[in-house]
Amino acid sequence: MTYSEALDFIHSRPRVKNTGDHSTMLYLLDSLGNPQDKLKYIHISGTNGKGSCAAMCANVLKFAGYKTGMNISPYVIDFRERIQINGEYISKKDLLDIVEKVKPTVEKLDNENKIISEFALVTAIAFTYFSKENVDVVCLEVGMGGKNDCTNIIKNNLCACIMNIAFDHTRILGDTLSDIAQHKAGIIKDNCPTVVYPAMEKEALNVIKDVCKAKNSILNIPDISRLSVKTTGFLKSQMDYKNLSICQSFCGLHQSYNAMTVIEAMNCLRKQGYAISDEDIVKGIETTVFPRRIELISENPLIILDGGHNIDGITALTNVLKENNIYDVSCIWASLSDKEPEKIAELLSPYVSKLYTIKIEDNKRALSSDRLSQMAKKYIDNVITAKNVKEAIDMAIEEKDEKILICGSLYLASEAREYLMKLKEVL
Repeated sequence: MTYSEALDFIHSRPRVKNTGDHSTMLYLLDSLGNPQDKLKYIHISGTNGKGSCAAMCANVLKFAGYKTGMNISPYVIDFRERIQINGEYISKKDLLDIVEKVKPTVEKLDNENKIISEFALVTAIAFTYFSKENVDVVCLEVGMGGKNDCTNIIKNNLCACIMNIAFDHTRILGDTLSDIAQHKAGIIKDNCPTVVYPAMEKEALNVIKDVCKAKNSILNIPDISRLSVKTTGFLKSQMDYKNLSICQSFCGLHQSYNAMTVIEAMNCLRKQGYAISDEDIVKGIETTVFPRRIELISENPLIILDGGHNIDGITALTNVLKENNIYDVSCIWASLSDKEPEKIAELLSPYVSKLYTIKIEDNKRALSSDRLSQMAKKYIDNVITAKNVKEAIDMAIEEKDEKILICGSLYLASEAREYLMKLKEVL
């Protein structure tokens, strides 16, 4: 098997399965020697902010001298981004070796009609790699929800982080914040501390409080009254929280809230004996790089890339546009049918003077560019349909659009980023 064939095998699996029946996953892990039981975790759920939290936690722990694994999804350019140790991607050889090891068991389960999803397979590969490399802590991002997610088979939690909860995946997780919060809070373990996003909606927070009480989990809520944030430059800000002063590498108030959650998570680990200094926290947060989160690609023309794909994510994006006085934007946008696209178009409209609509490829829930165009014309006068993101970017550059925003999907942002990096020398 080649590395390319190993990736093809991974991608041949169905994308996700969220039933709560972990028996097949546990069988697969048992065949690998239960690597997940040899590791310790910061487990991260929530609607938005999981990836940023994982990246910051992992970077802080790296500065503190701990060998730290990070398992996130999706990836931007290279599949191996999903599995990292101290910021280094899993090697192609290690990934290939583990796929060859796991493939016979996956095929055996297929023959028994016990299907391992792509996400579950990647998670099992990550556990195997982290165990082999004897990492000290794994920053583990939930795939969907929490309670029924395949990552929730882990036992040795150091801390549960529950990021902002909003409406997403309602078909699976429920159509109220309480229902969704029940799923997200499913990662809370007995006698394990929990940290929540500081601006959590009360309806969701009440659910988390109840679960923490039932699980004897100490709930840590960052104190917003002790946060001070000021803009220090274009798409940059300075945050002061308690005794820490941090120049954020991410922009937007929501990222300050994410950073507060990370700080409190590190405090939970300190109480368990982990040697993490204030300097480690400051350096770790300041130097974290996480593409597609309101990322500045170019200043002339201004090109901003964001993976925000639901109401909560788009609201955070528009808040940043407002804070930085960015209006009359040419926006390249795609959306899935279950992300309230018409509401998103309305939210974008005060900042967008020209909109290019495209369809997300290879997704059954993706709306066509024509359908998005029809929705958007209620709020934005100048709407143009394009075949794909590359054509839309080419059109915007050819029209000499001075401010370009690309948003609506993490997968769209990944595809756009790859293409923009190739173009960057001529921009």
